[in-house]
Amino acid sequence: MANPRSADMRTRDLLATTQYSIDIIAAILLLTGQITTTGIFLVPEGFYLGATGPILGGVRSTGQFGSASVILDVVDVLAALLLIMNAIRVTGPYITSHRFFLVFSGPLFGIKDIVNVLEPEKGQASGSMELRNYIRNTMVNRMPKSL
Repeated sequence: MANPRSADMRTRDLLATTQYSIDIIAAILLLTGQITTTGIFLVPEGFYLGATGPILGGVRSTGQFGSASVILDVVDVLAALLLIMNAIRVTGPYITSHRFFLVFSGPLFGIKDIVNVLEPEKGQASGSMELRNYIRNTMVNRMPKSL
């Protein structure tokens, strides 16, 4: 008979890997300009960032001046890095009649009640944690040393 705890851990690992993969895909879309942060949803506890773009039925936001475009790009890069570092995560979609938004948030933005399956139990490493650590280390090692 199979160990039921082992099946639970496999299911948890699958969910955690799926969750982090969604975060990584969102980060890639932000970094490649396919989506861009377009709004902030304020709630009493904190805020959520919303992102959309042509790939999701929205438009790519650009500034009317060069400095505004740079600021939008910086916000996108910061959001992508926070997703990769698991400081925030994709919390779900926001759907309107003509477009689809990905919504990000986390404890860093004041939202503490986000379900997080990425935290491993004490003393146990999972495939998702290994994936996250590999991506983090790869990003850090490729950053210019002058930063």
